[in-house]
Amino acid sequence: MTGPATVVGGGVSGLTTALELQRRGHRVTLLTPELPHHTTSAAAAAVWHPFLHRPDPVHLRRATTALHRLAALSREPERTGVRVRTLTEFFPTATEPPWWTRELPAAHRARPAEHPPGYASAWSLPVPVADATRYLAHLAEEFTADGGRVERRLVSDLAAEVARTGAVVNCTGYGSSALAGDRSLSLVRGVLLRCAKPEGLRGCWIDDSDPRRPTRVIEREHDAVLGGTADPGLVATAVPEATVADILERCARLVPAAAGAEVLEAKVGFRPARGSVRVERDPYIPGLVHNYGHGGAGFTLSWGCAADAADLLGSPH
Repeated sequence: MTGPATVVGGGVSGLTTALELQRRGHRVTLLTPELPHHTTSAAAAAVWHPFLHRPDPVHLRRATTALHRLAALSREPERTGVRVRTLTEFFPTATEPPWWTRELPAAHRARPAEHPPGYASAWSLPVPVADATRYLAHLAEEFTADGGRVERRLVSDLAAEVARTGAVVNCTGYGSSALAGDRSLSLVRGVLLRCAKPEGLRGCWIDDSDPRRPTRVIEREHDAVLGGTADPGLVATAVPEATVADILERCARLVPAAAGAEVLEAKVGFRPARGSVRVERDPYIPGLVHNYGHGGAGFTLSWGCAADAADLLGSPH
């Protein structure tokens, strides 16, 4: 026997949560004021990469769940927008394998000849990369094809939504600062450049040694994404020319094939940052589960957090 459930929020967390609940037998309604291609998720580079510097078994479990789901979706790349690329992460000092690669047998140390100047070590492994817009559209198509309903409206009272259906998952990201009264949330602005794919660019490369200026070059099927910035508290949507120039210079230093990349557009996204991801039952409203605060790891954690949120909501009734 199935029961109704509501998911609030139409980004990658909301869509994957809605699909997970649907697969467990719930009749799901997704509430969102914006279609998926207008959400923060659509501006993401969407490369699988657990970026935490300290070991976190819960983070890794959730990321690994998403890794397997995304790898399966990559078997139909034209339909899903997900492909597998070789990711290489560079480090300024000699390092052992990043903690999140230790259970991934395909991870290997890159050869010193592959290091750009200024880096002492690097690790490579195959990871899923999504064309964010195509991937979000695929998730939405799967959800509605299986009977899911999408209502475009702004939710202002989570308790009222629980009263309607009895089961709600809140995936509103930064909107939870008001909806859930969570004052620990903050916005971190990220700037990415969508570029024409340079000839010879094959793979993905990351240097996260500067947390305010993460550098990444991400190959996609028809373009490339170069980044980026992590600007706490900034809400401006205009991108200064100096920021674009800095990103291009850093990316060319990391990956010479990216030099001279033609910028098609500068994209600005606002990541909902929190000290830790919140996936838990609401302490005051029975039937309400929260799933937000992923920062820049929405794609990486999506399916794992969705499964945990569905577990917390319980079986349909």
